[in-house]
Amino acid sequence: MRTVPVPLSGVRAADQASAAMLRGCWYEIDLDAICHNYRQLRSHLPCHVKVYACLKRNAYGCGAGPVASALAKEGVDGFAVASLLDAIAIRQEGLSQQLLLYPGALPAAAPTIQSLDLTVSVSSIEELEQWRAAITRPRVFIKVDLGFFRAGATPFDAGKLLAAAAGLADVQVEGIYAHMSELPTKQGSDANKQFDRMQAILREASGFGWRPAVVMMTSTEGVLNHPDMDFDAVDPGALFFGLPESDKPTRPVMLRPALKSICSSLVSVKRLDASLGPAPTIFGKNPGILGVIGMGWGDGLPRQIPGGAVGLVRGQRARLLPPAHLEHMRIDLTDVPDARYGDQVVLLGRQGDQSITHEEVAALWGTDIVGLYAQLRDHIPRIYSARQTDKGTHNE
Repeated sequence: MRTVPVPLSGVRAADQASAAMLRGCWYEIDLDAICHNYRQLRSHLPCHVKVYACLKRNAYGCGAGPVASALAKEGVDGFAVASLLDAIAIRQEGLSQQLLLYPGALPAAAPTIQSLDLTVSVSSIEELEQWRAAITRPRVFIKVDLGFFRAGATPFDAGKLLAAAAGLADVQVEGIYAHMSELPTKQGSDANKQFDRMQAILREASGFGWRPAVVMMTSTEGVLNHPDMDFDAVDPGALFFGLPESDKPTRPVMLRPALKSICSSLVSVKRLDASLGPAPTIFGKNPGILGVIGMGWGDGLPRQIPGGAVGLVRGQRARLLPPAHLEHMRIDLTDVPDARYGDQVVLLGRQGDQSITHEEVAALWGTDIVGLYAQLRDHIPRIYSARQTDKGTHNE
């Protein structure tokens, strides 16, 4: 299937392609895969359960604005981000869905938050008072900590915070949420304990005759493995990008990776000769033809190139040579004698009959697949692709 950039609100396809050409390297993001993954999730959820797409870290490196625009067309209920810059990118797409700010933005950013109609997270009465002082009638989600030891009111303090917020006419309390603990534990029932804590908080709230309109506590791992914890809404993130974070989820989903390829170009090709002296021993086997890729550790690649790391040039595997530099990396083209200046180099993805998988790259880079996405850099251009649709809204 041939792919070209998909036109997006505020970002012309020609601009994306031009940026990739000017930079000489790019990421290819499959918006169709992201939409597919959303539909997989939606098919398993009760109709009343809302989906807040967690697009933190610039939508896991895939671009918060374009990803949000694609999910909005699928009917997603809202979004959640930690960075105000990601929230701005989403609103610049012309999207009006509810947008929850995880802990990160401070009351100093109140004018921007208010102008963009964002919902802020509140974890204490002190935070609540600061937001009241900064914003006229702030929209808030109460965040509680069920055992993650991160932001959020403790179960002991949560009831007091809910009572205080519910009693204020100038505060719009739109919901309560938690992020389940991802800390290592020897207890397999830890998720159930967290569920029990949330239930106890809600019982305490009902004691003063009030329940938040939206209760939410499961992200990717939780929503796939604990259907009984759906409550009113879920806020998965990694799932949309093809990362289930669970080997055998209770809810079976067939996910596709959003990151289709990492590509660069040969910015130099030359045959080595004796005039350079002996090749550095760090290269291992001496290359006969040396190429230089216009991408380096400053662009998110590993600073220490591991043994076995390769790129695809003209459909053939070619070994990457250490060390990496800020914006350049060497590649041994001895076995690709037809390689030429300007040729595409695939560092992840398919070229001809060869492919370099996410799993292979993550293992070589010393991370997992989530970590691979987290290392995508915002200054690298993205080209968005999707399959041909019956209505012709996307180009093939």
